Amino acid sequence: MENSDLRLLISTGERGLAEEVKSYLEEFEIYTMMVSDNPASSYIGVYFGFNPTESIDIQINKDDYQKAIEILHKSPYEELVENG
Repeated sequence: MENSDLRLLISTGERGLAEEVKSYLEEFEIYTMMVSDNPASSYIGVYFGFNPTESIDIQINKDDYQKAIEILHKSPYEELVENG
């Protein structure tokens, strides 16, 4: 899949939340890619005991975008998506 086939679904500063959303969507066979602006942050947290700031984008195939929005609107993650 090329980057042009991907579309941003949500952005969050919480890795745990991003992983929950990823797992939730995969239950509906919507596969995601998590992209961090600070990929070393999880290692820093493990080795040094603190978590630096991080922004995580969840990207999906553009053909799955509308389905993902509909799924999230009917989920505990509804507040993460804009109306529409």
